[in-house]
Amino acid sequence: MLLIDRRNMIVEYLEEFGSAKVEELAKKLNVTPMTVRRDLQYLEDNNIASRTFGGAILKSGLTSEIPYKNKIISNRDEKKKIAKYAASLVQNGQIIFLDSGTTNMEIAKLLKSKQNLTIVTTDIKIAGFLSFSTNFKILCTGGLVQNSTGTCLGSHTIEFLKGINVDISFIGTSSITLENGVSTPTFEKSDVKKQAIKSAKKSILVVDNSKFGKESFAKICNVDEFDLIITDIGLNKKTYEILNSKSVNIKLV
Repeated sequence: MLLIDRRNMIVEYLEEFGSAKVEELAKKLNVTPMTVRRDLQYLEDNNIASRTFGGAILKSGLTSEIPYKNKIISNRDEKKKIAKYAASLVQNGQIIFLDSGTTNMEIAKLLKSKQNLTIVTTDIKIAGFLSFSTNFKILCTGGLVQNSTGTCLGSHTIEFLKGINVDISFIGTSSITLENGVSTPTFEKSDVKKQAIKSAKKSILVVDNSKFGKESFAKICNVDEFDLIITDIGLNKKTYEILNSKSVNIKLV
């Protein structure tokens, strides 16, 4: 088992049970207690877990994966406004990447008026929607499909993205803080998003205001590494002012 996979499993275990003992993690992961202790120390050093006598607990405030059925009803109006502005930036004939998630699904719905697009996505729901409702060239990256979200993950997905160049990547996320940047619940998702950003001439973060002030396990990048952040007018005024002071290109809709 890869070190990244093992640490992800520890976080998932802590999310499910709240705490864990070194011995039970060692048995579950088939590694030595010393290996588990090193992993727990890493998680503590990265503000993810707190060491306890003989084990660890998950730090409060860490955002975990939300099932798609819950995401779809959350901040729906804000997502539609963000999507409308994002879609207006797409030009006929471009190649774009749509990250997985409900905000990017809203973007997909608004692209039907465009002409001659090539759209790459890691979201099987977006790929299915576009394939039946448009005449665009649609490419789904493939890979391991996460059951709760319909997201493609893993080495196959990353290799696919390494082999392409796109004009714009629209990236979604679950968590943003000014101090620790943009993050997502797992290394697998973080790695895919990082590569999607690298493969694009321009990367745009599409995210509603509810994601600000939250942290997840795996960092994607700093807030100033995107060419543009599109969010809604519900964003905290102080947060907006700080982002502006850091020369972050941000659009409120």
